Formats: sequence, structure tokens, C-alpha cells
Amino acid sequence: MILAAAGVVAPPLAVLAPLGLAPLLSVTAVALIVAAPRRLLAASRLLWRLAALWFAVALFALLSATWSILPGHSLVEGARFLAIGIEGFIALAAARALTPRERGRVGVAAAIGAALGAGLLLFEWATDATLARWIHGWSSGLYVNESRYDRGATTLVLMLWPAALALRRRRVLQVGLAALVGLGVYVMPSSASLLALVVGLAGFAVATVAPRLVAGALVASLIAGATLFPIAVPTYQTTVQIQHDAPWVKPSGIHRLLIWRFAAERIAERPLLGWGMDASRELPGGKRDFGTTLPGLELGPGHDAMPLHPHDALMQWRVELGIPGTILCLAVVVWALYRVGWRFGNGREAQAGALGWAATVTVIALLSFGIWQEWWLSIIWLTASLLAASPADVA
Repeated sequence: MILAAAGVVAPPLAVLAPLGLAPLLSVTAVALIVAAPRRLLAASRLLWRLAALWFAVALFALLSATWSILPGHSLVEGARFLAIGIEGFIALAAARALTPRERGRVGVAAAIGAALGAGLLLFEWATDATLARWIHGWSSGLYVNESRYDRGATTLVLMLWPAALALRRRRVLQVGLAALVGLGVYVMPSSASLLALVVGLAGFAVATVAPRLVAGALVASLIAGATLFPIAVPTYQTTVQIQHDAPWVKPSGIHRLLIWRFAAERIAERPLLGWGMDASRELPGGKRDFGTTLPGLELGPGHDAMPLHPHDALMQWRVELGIPGTILCLAVVVWALYRVGWRFGNGREAQAGALGWAATVTVIALLSFGIWQEWWLSIIWLTASLLAASPADVA
């Protein structure tokens, strides 16, 4: 019931108050500990390798406070990262401890939550953010930027996977839910979420016949990206030329390239240990406004060199935690992909769904949010737990 409640609540919460996803994970973890401590302990023993890797990342993040340009902030963020991991492992262990009947109920709850979230997203789009205006007391004349729903769209494309797997015996409902989520994401301005959905669906299709190929491709792309991206990102002048030669590229895309170039320069200055956990927000030169200082650029003011984070997990790992921290972060992801791609025992369709989810997470992590953001880590853990609760395929 606790996991089912989280599955129902998470998508609508992400649309209307996405920062509430972190408290939702905390409440879920505490409730699970109170409800079934023995079952959690038994199930958690199978997760100790992944837990050890997560703890190693957290320990290194805490250690980075000793050389960070924001020592106090890095210490707090490292502790927060550790706490979210503990909560996430509790939810994941609970999912693994469920009986087949309980798994079915959790899956149905996830499907209901995804449908509610998509419906709310479409309602807000069609009514000019009626609920958001009512909740926050905004006047009808106030402009509401649709980008405020980016987190909601992101949550929906992740929730789709456990929800769709729960409905795999009801294909009409499964396709209908996928179409509803797809429409909700399509009408919103989050290109990253839409791309993530498309890539996730493609990954799922391939994984139904070649799961190891998809898992291996994700592993190879992440390792290659962490190694080569900082030296391959275009220069400022090249990015300006790209804007002139390819006017169809969105301004946000041009800004991303400039941010990544700035991050690459800071990586070169501290290549080994980085600048400290979540220190991107105060990197030297990060407040430079490209819109007013970069000759030839047509973006306008308000485009900082580093707006809090690099909008790319690989870049953020490298610039903040250096080479050792990046290796540890990659180890967490690679181990999880190895378990899904090579050691999965829940049926081929469930395996393909898990890999589709992994591809979806990867795209968003490489294009959008700060990798340490509480709500983002929390929704990854919550949707991963709902996936782990998916019933086994029926022969």
C-alpha cells in the first residue's frame, strides 16, 4: 500500500509541486521501515554491491569539501546525496520483497498515477495553468511560463515504464496510456523529455530482441562521453557559427553548448579532483552573461556561463568530482546496467522496459537537470523501485 500510494501521488505531484518529490521519497522510506523492517532487511542483502558503490560516491563527495571552493555547501550536499540513497535503497528493497499479488497492485497504482499526471499536464496546458494559478494565487493576467512543467513532463516519461509494464496484459490500455503521456509531453516545451521518450521507446524495441546490445550501448556511450566530451565540445566561436548556420537550433540548445564549453575550460584547470561537490554554481567566471559579452551571439541578456549546473551529468561529475569521482559515479550506473542487461531474471518484456527506462533517464541526465537535485534523484529512485515491483512476465 505504501509503494502503491507513492506511485499514485508522484506524477500529479510532479506536475503541480515537483519539489515535493523529495519529501515523498522520505515519507515513503520512513513508512516502509515502520511497516515491514524484517522484509526490508532480507531483501536489502541482494543490493549490497550497489549500496557500496553509492556509499563510495557519497564518501568521495563529502571528502571533496576539503578542497571545494564551497566547502560547507559541498559537505551538506554530500550528506544529502547519502541520505537520498539510503531512502532509495529502502524503497528498492521493499519492491523486491513484494509478493506477486502485491506487485500487481503496485503496478496498477503506477498506471493510475501516470494517467492522472498526464491528464493534469494536459489540463494545465489547455486552461492556461488554471490549477497553478489557484494554488499560488496568481492573477489571470500573469504570464505562466510552460517550462515550469518540465519536471512534470520528465516524471511522466519515467513513470510510463512501470505503468506500461503493469498493463502489458491489457494492450489497449497500455497503448492508450502511452499515447496520453506522449501527448502531454509533446504539447509542453521540454524537448529533452520528448527526445528521452523517443529514445526510450527505441531502446525498448531493440531490447525486446537484443537487451545486451542496448545495455552495452548505454555503458559505452557513458564511458566515452565522460572521457571525450570535455575535449570535444565546440569552442565559443564555433558555437556562434553553428547558430548562424543552423538557425533551427533552439536558443536553449546554443546556450547548452556554451555552458558545456565553459565547464570544459574549468575541468582543464582542475582535471584531477575537480572543484568540489555541487560547486558548479560558484565556478570562477560563471556569472558571465554570454548574451551581452560574446561577439556575434544572438541570444540576448540572461544567459550565464554557468547557471547553477552544467545541464549534463557527465560534465558535472568531471567538473565537480574530477576523475576519481567520475569513475565512481560511472561504476554505479554501469553496475546497474550490467544487472539489467546480463543478470535480469524477470522476463524479456520487463527487461526491455527496464532498459527503455534506463535510456530515458540517460537522455534527460545528459541534457537537462543538475544530477544532484533532490527531486531528480528522488524520482529516479521511486520509478526504479516501481519498475522492480513489476510482475514477472507470464510464459
